[in-house]
Amino acid sequence: MSEPRNFEVGQRPQSAGVESVAALGPSLVGRLGNRGKVALGGTVVAGAFSLGVMAGGGFSADVEAQSSLTGRAEFVTLEETWDLIHEQWPDPESIDDAALIYGAAQGMVDAMGDEGHSAFLDPEATAAFEESREGRYVGIGVEVDARCGVPVVTSIFTGSPAEAAGLRRGDVIAAVDDESTQGITMQELRELILGNEGDMLTLTVDRSSEPEPLSIDVVRGTIQVDPVTWRWLPDQTVQLRVTGFEPGVNGKVREALATIRDEGAERLILDLRGNPGGLVPEVIGVASQFLPEGTTIFQEQVRDEPARPITTVGKAGNWLDLALVVLIDDASASGAEVLAAALREHGRAQLIGETTFGTGTVLSTFPNDDGSSVVLATAFWLTPDGDHVWQEGVEPDQYVVLARDAFPSRPEDDPELTPSELEDSADAQLQAAFEALDSGLLAQD
Repeated sequence: MSEPRNFEVGQRPQSAGVESVAALGPSLVGRLGNRGKVALGGTVVAGAFSLGVMAGGGFSADVEAQSSLTGRAEFVTLEETWDLIHEQWPDPESIDDAALIYGAAQGMVDAMGDEGHSAFLDPEATAAFEESREGRYVGIGVEVDARCGVPVVTSIFTGSPAEAAGLRRGDVIAAVDDESTQGITMQELRELILGNEGDMLTLTVDRSSEPEPLSIDVVRGTIQVDPVTWRWLPDQTVQLRVTGFEPGVNGKVREALATIRDEGAERLILDLRGNPGGLVPEVIGVASQFLPEGTTIFQEQVRDEPARPITTVGKAGNWLDLALVVLIDDASASGAEVLAAALREHGRAQLIGETTFGTGTVLSTFPNDDGSSVVLATAFWLTPDGDHVWQEGVEPDQYVVLARDAFPSRPEDDPELTPSELEDSADAQLQAAFEALDSGLLAQD
């Protein structure tokens, strides 16, 4: 038996291959590289809370545990399926026993219905997941959006391999190493992009200004991601983007809020779009910047126990009294949903954008001796008012959907937006958030 090694609110475990975003998984937005958004989201260390649960790190020798599995009629079906594959498959040399077992384990976790959240990770995926906790990944340094059926580059990291290779925002990645991306899922795209530092991949790129597709070679590299970025908008307004609640995010948010407040900021747009969640202590720390000490952020519902409130800590929040709106979308999950719901239900902020993903479970990671792991939901979280979010999501106060060919405007794209640039932006959600600040409709009564 192995104890849970990690404790987090919603970093959705992903297979290796997600790069910068907090979000690949349920949503179509993500970053390419070797990152674990569990994002799905993406990112965990031993948490500050212990659920007091134990989970198997493999098959137990305990007789009772054996009878609960091997004694079932369905287990006979599993054995018969295994035997049929080994007896009937025409190419026995191609059979990968480990892949068969890992596939069965993944099927068990998938059958629970915790889509995009609980997961079985084979040793390779587990290694990538561990790497993601360090806030780095191996990739090419872009964010993509695949809502149009093909991956479109929406942002390029400064100093990244993608920038060095000449990729641009708006480029369509039509193929990776001659394999078409038409109708590809983000998981499949991650698998195409996956590789080691120093490896080269060739992208076929459609660019609107070029009559023919471009062939661009990109060398994968290790990229350090800053999960907290911000920029100035008009009228003493700041857009603060948090891409995930990985280690150190609370401190970065606290420092950013202190800086912008000292520099005269009076209004804040907290951008949680594409944020897949992360570590419980980081979520608590960020929430404590906006809500008074002792305020319930969410309720934790552990199996067979009454829900218990998880509250903010400290009296020195840097944004307890100034104007605030929050941007969410269908890729905002878990920790992002926790924070958004708390800010709205305590009358602190209005939510603008789209209904969130609806993970609503707390994850623990249980390592196995072979290097694989099970990332399993071990508790539900409820909003401060006691509402479930799992498979429901958090609805915005103002529903705003981006146009099919429009993408979120991010602080890293431009350090400052002038009034005319904001007005001309294709980011209707950011515009709506700014207008909500202007109108004074900052929270739902």
